Parts: sequence; structure tokens; C-alpha cells
Amino acid sequence: MTWAELRDLVTALPEDSATKAAAAGDTEGRRWSQHTYMQATEVNLLQLMAQILWKAHLKGEPPQMSPVDPPKLAVDEERDALAEARAARNRAVLESFAPRQAPEDAAQKQEEISIWLDRIRELEDHKQNEQ
Repeated sequence: MTWAELRDLVTALPEDSATKAAAAGDTEGRRWSQHTYMQATEVNLLQLMAQILWKAHLKGEPPQMSPVDPPKLAVDEERDALAEARAARNRAVLESFAPRQAPEDAAQKQEEISIWLDRIRELEDHKQNEQ
């Protein structure tokens, strides 16, 4: 058997075969096909519609319904790790633009504020004395 024939055999395997599931990164071994994913989505949407209709027409809290979660794939874990890394990088960039104040700067600014407050008080006193 040549490598091309083996490739053709592997690509012709059904979606829910162990080989295809492993190649797709199925870490839980649940082997879902596209049909199974669509059925899980339909169940989740039907549960959501039932909850909405329950609240709208029966005016109460609907019973707790657990959604059908698809199996975790290796790609999902990589995507989540990349999203966390991107969020951490964005936070670091935003924090780098945040104003930093040394204790000396804060003391100097406070001194300048008190000088200006004194000048304002002097002007207010002078204005009251003129009246």
C-alpha cells in the first residue's frame, strides 16, 4: 500500500471514527460527527425557547435545564489559552499608559495646591475688605 492510498483510506473514514476524532483533537473520546453537533445545538435552542415561553406565558421560573455541551477539543484549549494571553497583554499595555506618581511628585503637587488655595483665600479676603 502506498502513502497516497493510506491517505485516501484515512480521509474516507467516517466522521465519528476514532482516527478522525483523534486527528480533530478530541480529548474526551466522545467522537461526535457534524450531525451530532447539529442535534446538540437543536436541543440547546429548544431548551432556550421552552424557558422563554415558560417565562412569557406561565409567568414563573422554568425548571432547570442543563445544556448539551460538545466535547472539548485540543483546538478549544489552545484558543482559550490564546484568549487569556491576549487579555493579559492588553491589560499590560493599558497599565503601561496609566499615569504613575512617585511620592515626591504627589508631595510637590500637594504643596502647589496649597499655595494656590492660599492665594485664592487672600483674593477672597481682599474682595471682602473692599466691600
